[in-house]
Amino acid sequence: MRAKFNPLVSAMLGLGLAAPATSVLGSNLALEEVVVTAQKRSESAQDVGMSISAMSGEDLKANGVSDPNDLGKVVSGFVYTKTPRGTPVFALRGIGFDDSSLGSASTVATYLDEVPMAYPVMSRFTMFDLAQVEVLKGPQGILFGQNSTGGAVNFIAAKPSEEFEAGFDASYGRFQTLETSGFVSGQITEGLTARASIQAVQSGEGWQESYTRNDELGEQDAFAARLLANWDVNDKLSMQFALHGWVDKSDTQAGQLTEVHHSVDATSNPEYDAYPRSPNDARAADWDANPDQPLVRDDSFMQSSVRIDYSLSDNLTFTSITAYSDYEQDFNQDTDGSDLQNFSLSNFGSIESISQEFRLTGETDAVRWIVGLNFAEDETEDNTIYYFDENSVSTAFQIDEAISTANQDVETRAIFGNAAWDVGETVTLNVGARYTEDERSYVGCTGDTGDGQMATAFNALWLAVYQSNNNLQPGDCTTADNGVAGLVRRELDEDNVSWRGGIDWQMNDDVLTYLNINKGFKSGAVPSVNSSEAKQVSVVTQESVLAYELGFKSSLMDSRMRLNGALFRYDYEDKQLRGRISDPVFGPLETLVNIPESQVYGAEIGFEFLVSEGLTVALNGSYTRTKVTDDFMNFDPLNNEINYKGLSFPLTPELHVSARVSYERPINDQWLGFVSVNVLHKDETTGLFYDEDVFANTQISPVLRPGEMADPDLLKVDGYTTVDMRLGVQSSDGKWEAALWGRNLTDEYYWNNATQGLDNFYRLSAMPRTYGISVAYRF
Repeated sequence: MRAKFNPLVSAMLGLGLAAPATSVLGSNLALEEVVVTAQKRSESAQDVGMSISAMSGEDLKANGVSDPNDLGKVVSGFVYTKTPRGTPVFALRGIGFDDSSLGSASTVATYLDEVPMAYPVMSRFTMFDLAQVEVLKGPQGILFGQNSTGGAVNFIAAKPSEEFEAGFDASYGRFQTLETSGFVSGQITEGLTARASIQAVQSGEGWQESYTRNDELGEQDAFAARLLANWDVNDKLSMQFALHGWVDKSDTQAGQLTEVHHSVDATSNPEYDAYPRSPNDARAADWDANPDQPLVRDDSFMQSSVRIDYSLSDNLTFTSITAYSDYEQDFNQDTDGSDLQNFSLSNFGSIESISQEFRLTGETDAVRWIVGLNFAEDETEDNTIYYFDENSVSTAFQIDEAISTANQDVETRAIFGNAAWDVGETVTLNVGARYTEDERSYVGCTGDTGDGQMATAFNALWLAVYQSNNNLQPGDCTTADNGVAGLVRRELDEDNVSWRGGIDWQMNDDVLTYLNINKGFKSGAVPSVNSSEAKQVSVVTQESVLAYELGFKSSLMDSRMRLNGALFRYDYEDKQLRGRISDPVFGPLETLVNIPESQVYGAEIGFEFLVSEGLTVALNGSYTRTKVTDDFMNFDPLNNEINYKGLSFPLTPELHVSARVSYERPINDQWLGFVSVNVLHKDETTGLFYDEDVFANTQISPVLRPGEMADPDLLKVDGYTTVDMRLGVQSSDGKWEAALWGRNLTDEYYWNNATQGLDNFYRLSAMPRTYGISVAYRF
């Protein structure tokens, strides 16, 4: 199925392109100024010479954005992908990293009030009681503590207030889903204010349905809390304390089976080969009827931080940010898309992260500058038990399960600086650099779970293949390096210099143009994979991007209209991606690889227009082309060796359009009515690298279905268009609000990922149509 461009999108395109806008009733018909902290100081977004998308907490609520995964609804070029293990993958302008290993850093760094959430899994359940979200596009290795080639997302929590404030929000919707949140804020004593907020999400009905029996999966059960305290010690010293955490006990998602391909024993398991494929329905899926382990999560996250700001003088401030983060996960998942024990897993892992930043910020009449130091230490543990009683691996080697372990320690040290120099009244030069040292160590293997099955099988295998007598015992590592089994150890020590040069030209009071050239890096990585050969656990070196951006920002019609645009080009070296090695015994085996050279280029434009009092049209659009530009030979999921040169990046739609129309109007003196419609469109893409022609000429099941070729659409992620709507009333004093809401109102069937396991191809579908009612009250 290929999504058609929704007529409502076409209508909105005729009106313009924009970002979400806030309420304008009672204003002088001017769009509200957006203040951002992208350069570690408060300034208008229209005065910053870089691409920034900023949305207030109210904007996010109006657009139904309650999770980082939803940011693509309001941020052009932002793509979220579900991975088989549930780890989120974020990408900006085609720059992403499709790896679900706990120890792999993202190309899009995430922060809560400038405190790094070192890995994407930590960013779940952050989007409650927020003041604003800022998304910075392009390499962001200068002013933020983590190197990133794609960009950065900074979640800014609502801060404690001097006056007493409190409120609650509640929503009840499809699948018996109840979402509640609340906050209380105020002064505790002179100079000390605090704010506490909570969020809970629970559903009594699973959103996935088995298409072979009466069964459901997909219930939600999560709770999050945040405590902030601000202490103004004196006129020079202030301290901010934060404690943030969440617990997630929701069901894991089952995959939608689209095809079967026997990776090892081509004669194995004809029952799985003939298993009915999933219908084209978002809710349709299948999983083990009575799994030994419930398909649920038991994940938790806690982060504490202390920020100290001390004014050394009127123009010089010292800042220290200290943070500690702890993440734990324990979940079971079934991705084979059937009620057979073909492939499922249990994962238990943890992350412990400590970070420290010191910086000095100062300014003179013409120069605003910042210098600083950053340190971070991370320890990750990633353990997975794989169950494959009815898999082709099991029939070939009489192995029912295996365990994979991966422990990584990462130390990062950096020094950075940035300066903005006003050259005359209209021109500003921006320069910055950061030197980073990154040390990474890895210890891990795949091995016997203790029952002796795998040890016995691999003793025979390595003896036959390498004439190596390992004498493996129950519980031993079976991963082998040239036939010698044992723990795999990897070390990676790298350094780099990120830099930025740019020029801003304020053509007049209403128009800013800018040109930026950035060099950014993402640290190297070691994969957490089910490895038979040590060569699977290969180190990928750091990737780099040389980014060029030419853009403009303008405020027109007495600030009733904003028109922003940018052209960008990224020259990519050593792009990290999930690839394969070909093994004569096990077929294509997952690993990580570096692509020598590739390229990204595109354009973005945004137009925001306050048509009349209460009526705002908002739309953002981006066009992104990606391409591997150098010869690179690797394997597709059917073990065909292909040249990646000329292929586009997976999970990167070319066209991304998000749109909104909102209208507010008084009903009477006491009540205000409002309606908002949000539309999102994304073009098609692919889940993995592959050559369609080669794929279509490969037998999918040569023994059980001889002559049947693979469907070249198996790895397609179709384009789609979704429509969200919100309709309600608000009291004139802003205290009460009630609304009806709907998401994906046309019930569009779409999926975020199309990928491959050992014996199967499957999709991870997005939510079907949801709807409900919400109420809110502010004291």
